[in-house]
Amino acid sequence: MTVRKILIITPILVILFLLQSYFWVPTYEQQSRGNPDRLNEYITASIGDASILNPILSADSASSDINNLVFEGLIDYNEDLRFRGRLAKSWEIYEEAFFYVNEDAPIPRVGKAGAEEVVELLKKVKKGMLPIRADVKTSFDNIREISILPPREFVVTQREKEGKGTEPNEDITIRVKAPTRIKLVLKEVDQFLFQNISKILGEGYFTTFPGEKYVRVHPEVEPSGRVTYINEVLPSAEHNPIIVFHLRPDVRFHDGHSFDAQDVKFTYESIMNPKNLSPRIADYEPVKRVEVIDPLTVRVVYKRLYSPAIGTWGMGILPEHLLNKEALKSEARSRGMDPENFSMRKSRFNRRPVG
Repeated sequence: MTVRKILIITPILVILFLLQSYFWVPTYEQQSRGNPDRLNEYITASIGDASILNPILSADSASSDINNLVFEGLIDYNEDLRFRGRLAKSWEIYEEAFFYVNEDAPIPRVGKAGAEEVVELLKKVKKGMLPIRADVKTSFDNIREISILPPREFVVTQREKEGKGTEPNEDITIRVKAPTRIKLVLKEVDQFLFQNISKILGEGYFTTFPGEKYVRVHPEVEPSGRVTYINEVLPSAEHNPIIVFHLRPDVRFHDGHSFDAQDVKFTYESIMNPKNLSPRIADYEPVKRVEVIDPLTVRVVYKRLYSPAIGTWGMGILPEHLLNKEALKSEARSRGMDPENFSMRKSRFNRRPVG
């Protein structure tokens, strides 16, 4: 009988305890009358402390949450999850595409052709002088400019890894005598561009490009490794999507130093610097180069199609003047550490980025 009473009385007491709070706990409206600023405040909590306050180095959620409040990216999302400008006030996206002239491949109804003949044919198609399918026409209407790039010679040196037919870590020298290239400037990125151009130049125009006769690899490697090198340094066709960011003027870091395009380039280079061991490398590996056009304009060129490209530039931008080589060496000397082995990961900046 006693147990039954306890089971009945206990929930009643809990209900009474919760009910009495209704009469003395102030409502949100009552709280805001005494402190109107509460309507403009948002308070959140974290179960962990930020371990590193550097957006290119942090890998845990607690650090990333704080970094998002301290550092600004070029873009972020609005309430509709659409990209909007932050440090960048605007941007444009287009593409430069390239392909090597394959003089050994016969073009339908034309035969073997050089660069001038290929360009003339493409321009005729673009002007509507030849019958083409609707999807092919869409690609050609997207082409803004067609030009010829002359042959060139260049040398690439790579540190070879084990498994390509050479000694591990042996330097591989690749000498290239590249033939004439065709450059296409597109209004928008077109993933089907070369597929549709193949409808004009022939299905095997790109796949039969004889890249091996333009490449010399020293020392010699096994055939599969040689093919890999040829495809890397001399691809028959290449997509180069481009994003041009126009930065906001008169933006300053917390210490009052002006923000400009060099800070954007520095942030990218810091991510790709193997010394920093950034967990963000995979997001920026598809970038071919970052160019400073002027203090408020940055041009990002990609080496291949990469759909998440624009979104990666929500990354917080670092102050180059506080973390460049000279600044890090100066900090190392002041702390009695070896300037040559001192990296961004060891900097005090990572705990006190605001100053």
